[in-house]
Amino acid sequence: MVTVNLRTKSPKAKISKLPPTLDVDTSGTVKDLTTAISKATQLGVERIRLTLIDNTRLAPEAPLDKYDLQDNSIIYVKDLGYQIGWQTVFYIEYGGPLFIHLIFYFLQKPIYGKVFEHSATQKAVFYMVMLHFLKRELETMFVHKFSNDTMPLLNIFKNSGHYWILSGVSLGYFCYGPEPRPDLPGYLFYGLIAFWVYSEVSNFITHLILSSLRPKGTKTRKIPVGYGFNLVSYPNYFFEACSWLAVVLLTRSLAATVFLIVSTATMFQWSLKKHRQYKKEFGAKYPKNRKAMFPFIA
Repeated sequence: MVTVNLRTKSPKAKISKLPPTLDVDTSGTVKDLTTAISKATQLGVERIRLTLIDNTRLAPEAPLDKYDLQDNSIIYVKDLGYQIGWQTVFYIEYGGPLFIHLIFYFLQKPIYGKVFEHSATQKAVFYMVMLHFLKRELETMFVHKFSNDTMPLLNIFKNSGHYWILSGVSLGYFCYGPEPRPDLPGYLFYGLIAFWVYSEVSNFITHLILSSLRPKGTKTRKIPVGYGFNLVSYPNYFFEACSWLAVVLLTRSLAATVFLIVSTATMFQWSLKKHRQYKKEFGAKYPKNRKAMFPFIA
């Protein structure tokens, strides 16, 4: 048992009812400590983040003895604000484009001022986008296992804006208008659709592999292997980018191109960060030649 000092990093971040000190049983876990602080401050445990004076973040499932806490050790407590579940976030993010594309595809008269027949490309892209986001919703429901339970509520607007605006409003408005680009020759048209199907199925397979690595109710991490993972750490991101590349090549649309560039750049940054985490966590056990997202490149 040790007595630690609880602090906030700035006066502006002051937490009402935060006790200046707390007796801590170091044989317990960080989650036990967080629960004790939650009871004292009346904040939900999901709102509390704990760090040490050297900015080391205390992992919720980690044993406290890992951090060598002593009497008078300082633990910084941060209130993350109101939270929302990650699963709910995904439902909202992916549900937006589903609803938005239905509006732009079927409400031609109110949006474009006239009724017209959609081209073969427009029809194909509509079904491709709808199936893509429906797949994401079903994966959220049945496949994905989240390393974090919640995120700050206000972040939902930033996260959803990416999908609702770029892959929703922008893509829908410009792809389903009355003056589409000419359809590609048959072999290119169906070849790109086949490439899209391959990318979507491959993305789904990699999600299944990632899900199988983490037993339900745990945050265990293992080194992924198999389909795509022998080349890159995050083939799911690579196949996602390939899927949207097919849409770009079919539509030759600036809106689709902008979404592909922004989403791919974002996924690449995520993959680099998580790739470094893999290498740090597993050390020499992690495959040396495995890239982050793009096979043989980076």
